[in-house]
Amino acid sequence: MKIIVPTTLLLAVLFSHGATLPRLCSALVPYTLLHAADVHPHLKPAIDALNSTAMATWYTDRSDDLVADLMVKCKDGSIPAIVIYGLPNKDCGDGGFSQAGGNTHAAAYAAWIQTLATTVGPDRDVIYVLEPDAIGLVAAGGCGVRHGYLANLKRALGILTATNAKARVYADVAAWADVKPAIAALHDLQTAGRLAGIAINTANYMTTDALHTKCQEFSDQTGGLHCLIDTSRNYNALPGTQWCNPAGGGMGAPSTAETYNPLVDYHLWIKVPGDSDGECSGKPGAMPNGPSAGTFFPDAFKALWNQGFFVQEKKLPPLGPASDGTRLARASPSVAPAALSGGVDLWQQCGGKGFAGLTSCKPGSVCTYDHDYYSHCKPMKK
Repeated sequence: MKIIVPTTLLLAVLFSHGATLPRLCSALVPYTLLHAADVHPHLKPAIDALNSTAMATWYTDRSDDLVADLMVKCKDGSIPAIVIYGLPNKDCGDGGFSQAGGNTHAAAYAAWIQTLATTVGPDRDVIYVLEPDAIGLVAAGGCGVRHGYLANLKRALGILTATNAKARVYADVAAWADVKPAIAALHDLQTAGRLAGIAINTANYMTTDALHTKCQEFSDQTGGLHCLIDTSRNYNALPGTQWCNPAGGGMGAPSTAETYNPLVDYHLWIKVPGDSDGECSGKPGAMPNGPSAGTFFPDAFKALWNQGFFVQEKKLPPLGPASDGTRLARASPSVAPAALSGGVDLWQQCGGKGFAGLTSCKPGSVCTYDHDYYSHCKPMKK
């Protein structure tokens, strides 16, 4: 029997969906953007326009831990979003640019996850995006299986959900993943803890409409799992071969719980626009001279802004050419933060290959290694 749902009732369900979920926290602006606004003043108007857009905070084993600061700043009833990216041997597929990290074995990974869960606390609304691309690499049957990704994902899910009953864990399913084996991996993962859903399109360029369709496909075969969709760079549809600093990308619509789809909990900026995908000059569609993964890439930010939602839909001014002649977000002696006040400010750059600015931080903070091209000042542990 065919059941017809009245249009008014359907619209009421769709439009009320966002009201049932906590508002996304936008209190912590990624420090790569804060620093880029100082070093590249021609980008500052666009960066300032993004300050109210909620972006996920990345918890990785190759950079500073910002979770404690995030928890302090998101105490207004909003829900923080944290990307967990620290599997031993992560990013093991072809073209992986983020393989380095401190977690070299399962015990170290479990302890690192427990540190995160303890910092967040036992009774706090929180979104976790669990290990970008990991399910896709498990589904591929190669290095993700060889390196035991699924066993570590199960450890992480168990710890996160046992520590906090309010934790919403979304296992990242790469947009390019082979669906059938990915679903099998998700079924296995669900035996380890309470899985809220899947994250799709992290750092990728599939359109929102296509992602809603993909969400339905996964949900139908996983017992109704919900979805979290990365809209940070998906304004323009790009072929799947163009995944690394593509010239045709555009910033997508801002983060929101108003997705008009009861299966899609949030549209969320998971990848920070302007953060490089890696040193991938020569790959299909890639912009030249891309820096190492996670380093701010001014040319990419400009392209994403000019070709994306804020310029094309909201009619904000496009960005013109650089006036400072810089490409990477590296300070020089003339623009080094707090150059005349006894040290580099909190969260600002203090080191890295090619860096020529101050390397000592202001009292109460210490210069902390992120990756070869970037170190920044973080609070000293008490």
